[in-house]
Amino acid sequence: MKFDLLTYLFEIINFFILLWILKKLLYKPVISVLKKRKEYIDTKIREAEEAQAKVEKLKQEYEKLLQDIENIKKAKLAEITKQVEEEKEKLYKQMKAELDAEREKFLESLQIEKKEVINEIKEFIINYSLQFVSKILVKVSDENLHKNLFKLALEAIENLPDEDKKSISEELKHQKFILIETAYPLTEEEKNKLKDLIKKEFGIEVSIKEEEKKDLIAGVSIHIGSKLIDLSLEGQLSVFQNIMRKKIESY
Repeated sequence: MKFDLLTYLFEIINFFILLWILKKLLYKPVISVLKKRKEYIDTKIREAEEAQAKVEKLKQEYEKLLQDIENIKKAKLAEITKQVEEEKEKLYKQMKAELDAEREKFLESLQIEKKEVINEIKEFIINYSLQFVSKILVKVSDENLHKNLFKLALEAIENLPDEDKKSISEELKHQKFILIETAYPLTEEEKNKLKDLIKKEFGIEVSIKEEEKKDLIAGVSIHIGSKLIDLSLEGQLSVFQNIMRKKIESY
């Protein structure tokens, strides 16, 4: 085959002409289409990335919202638990205070009842003892015992303190009499002894008002002015009763 240079050059020229034609007719449109396609794809990718970013942001916001809700729930639960515990403690203290008050009230009432019962027992013992002693004294008392008690009454007048004697003397200056309560009638001798003793000790002559009282059992109760000389068995029983009551109440 014979090599033809002109043909070869012509082919080369045709090739470049074809390239130029392709460039003019196809390359720019294709490039434009590809560019637009690329821009479209880039836009979609960017939109997808933005959408993904929004989704990620929404996801984070949602997770934060869930965490906030959980924190609020825990805080509220803790607050409610605290309120419940405080209310329980308050109710417990209130119930304890009420129970303590009721217990104290019950113990006080029990103590009062106990004291009342003890006092009743003490009073019963005192009264029973006095009744017993009184019955014995009634049986054993006689006029001789009465006379001995009268003598003791005279001795008691003699042994009065000087200060008492002075005040009684002033009273007798205006009163001019003494009252004597007696279990047995006084003899004239006893009356005279009493008058003489009053004149001796107080320097005043007096009359005697006599009242017979059987409930004195024996002995006398002499009223000299505002002073009482009680040497009756009934009076001594009263003294005994007071002593006995003090002794019993001390236990």
